Amino acid sequence: MSILTLLIPLGLMPMHFAQAQQDPFGSDTKPAATPDTPPSMTTGPDAIEQQLRGKLSEKTSIHVNEASLNEFLHLLSEKTNTPMVLDTRALEEIGLSPQQPVRVSLQNASLRTVLKISLRPLDLTYMIKDEVIQITTLEHAENHLVTKVYALADPLKDKAAKVIRAVTSTVIPDTWEVLGGPSTIVAIESVLVVSTTEETHEQIDSLLRKIETAMQTGKTSS
Repeated sequence: MSILTLLIPLGLMPMHFAQAQQDPFGSDTKPAATPDTPPSMTTGPDAIEQQLRGKLSEKTSIHVNEASLNEFLHLLSEKTNTPMVLDTRALEEIGLSPQQPVRVSLQNASLRTVLKISLRPLDLTYMIKDEVIQITTLEHAENHLVTKVYALADPLKDKAAKVIRAVTSTVIPDTWEVLGGPSTIVAIESVLVVSTTEETHEQIDSLLRKIETAMQTGKTSS
């Protein structure tokens, strides 16, 4: 096995591994969709991955004086009720062991922040893949890019080229194809199609929100 399971999904005990692979959120049966809700919005990998992105924004507190990476992620996974796996093969490629010590103390921080602060010193990151949060190396994450589509808000609809320049010059500049990186961004009228890592997508989303808010505020005050 190249990936070490740290927590079997939400609400399930470890012996339910086979079931967990099918449903990381621990439901014995999937709820039937209501007549007004398309099934595609409530079931399937996309819905589960969207729930995981919501989990990353939830607040938690954790204090670990010294624990192995494996133990730390298992504790964090249980504490936040979030399925996580450790990509041991990718770690082995950079000579890192699951027993690598981790020290972190954070109060009322998002799961996203906890992961970033604890993984950054080890040159590790996370990505949402196969309906779980996978902890892996930066290089491995760059080889498994996530493609997302961003519909530009009204104030930005005619400014796609400028938005692209803002993104590629301020959000991890060396990750973009124009500078030899793996990530790409193209515009189709008022829609951006972006292929990059999970963490970079989060920064893009934050930047677009800030730009939109600033432009709307400027219009309101003028």
